[in-house]
Amino acid sequence: MSILTRGSELAVNAIPLFVKLRRLSMRSYKTIPEEEVEDLKARFERLGPSFIKLGQMLSCHYDVLPPIIAEALSHLLDELPPSPTNKVLNLVKDELGGSMEEVAYWDPQPIGAASLAQVHKCNLKNGPVAAMKILRPGVEQVIDEDIRIMRFLIKRLPDTQSFPIDLKDMVDEFSTNIIKELDLLRELACMRKYGEGLPVEWEVKVPKGYPSLCTKNILTMTFHNGQRLDRAVPALSRFRRRFLALSLTKTYLYKFLKDGMVHSDPHFGNILIDDDGHLVLLDYGATCFLSEKIRHKSMLLFWGLLRRDISLVYSSLASLGVIQGHVDPMAIENEIYDFLEDYLHRPLGQLSLPDMLKDMVSQSQIWGIKIPKPLLYQVKALSMLEGTLHTLDPNIGFEELLDESFQEVTSILHLKPLLMMELGKEKIKQAFFDISMTVSVGAGKKTEEKSGGISRLSMAFMFLLFGAGFWILPQGAHFYWFALWMLMCAFIVR
Repeated sequence: MSILTRGSELAVNAIPLFVKLRRLSMRSYKTIPEEEVEDLKARFERLGPSFIKLGQMLSCHYDVLPPIIAEALSHLLDELPPSPTNKVLNLVKDELGGSMEEVAYWDPQPIGAASLAQVHKCNLKNGPVAAMKILRPGVEQVIDEDIRIMRFLIKRLPDTQSFPIDLKDMVDEFSTNIIKELDLLRELACMRKYGEGLPVEWEVKVPKGYPSLCTKNILTMTFHNGQRLDRAVPALSRFRRRFLALSLTKTYLYKFLKDGMVHSDPHFGNILIDDDGHLVLLDYGATCFLSEKIRHKSMLLFWGLLRRDISLVYSSLASLGVIQGHVDPMAIENEIYDFLEDYLHRPLGQLSLPDMLKDMVSQSQIWGIKIPKPLLYQVKALSMLEGTLHTLDPNIGFEELLDESFQEVTSILHLKPLLMMELGKEKIKQAFFDISMTVSVGAGKKTEEKSGGISRLSMAFMFLLFGAGFWILPQGAHFYWFALWMLMCAFIVR
């Protein structure tokens, strides 16, 4: 298909899709009929691989889309008829060259075909059966042309600041993400790293790659015979279901807290139960990495949510950059506290942490705050993980599993001392904030006595001085410094 033909097709079909997407983003999720949501989902699927992947990326944006739309887009059908066998085989031979001699037999019938790639079984000469993931011939060029056409069309849409969703930013983000998914050497590296260090007793497997049979367009890995998770569940005992659910949750937390890896697509279609009854985790194309600082702040956020500590949840969100730059921090603090009070005081078993986080993200437009992308990726992954665990057993409590997994993983990774130190830092920072706000308010009152103002300023200075020591001194001296700090604070208050 020529770029002019494709451009005409998108002009006719994509512009109405973009217009509808912007219009629906303005409405409350309670007022959007289910038929409209299904129609929007079907439009994405009809426009092909680029738009299926675009919709899947948008599904994590609860900050600009009503939850009902984001949820529907997360279930976009990513199954297409396979590419012609001769084209795929020619690509494999061209890419692998002499390494193709290592393959004794290549099955021309794919075992799965998605929008970007398809998977074939093959027998290697040294014995094992392998799975070969192959990008569809020409898919990179098709997506590149689609992105150029999208950008051209978006410039022709009426420009308005009233819509929550920025289509230009949306396409820019999609362009960045899809480049990663189209690089199978990157997926090989992510797969290898994800499999490192997982405790054997969790019974979780990650395919191993064959680097000599891998290129940017081909990923050859160990083949695992098994059933998709949702199809294998009926034959599992309740005890086994809970064990596997706990193993899956611990694996997600372990890789996130240890390496900053977020498997952004942990749905049941990417998980097998093999012949040994072990979990096999597939598809690492959408894996993202988060910095050590974000991991530590997210660890505090998890801890605050699991302990129903509203103050810690708020300060963790602030540390993650959610509140940064807001014109009225006191007002937004009150809004978020009110929101958290409503959720975190619900009885155990009646709270879905992913749903709470999704609702909080969807409220961000109303509050006038911007949610950082790393937090959006975590919310999406947690939401999909909860859905997968629900597939294993609808009666499993996600919060209970998360708490048990968090305790074990932080112990294995020796993170509890770090957690306690980070908790201390957050409490100190919150105290500084409260004092600075008190001083600011006090300075603004004309009736305040001069001596009272000086006293508060002195107290703030001493808090800053002694709190700074908590960061400067080595960890072994923290206890003594903290005791001295508390003593001086008590003296100043007196």
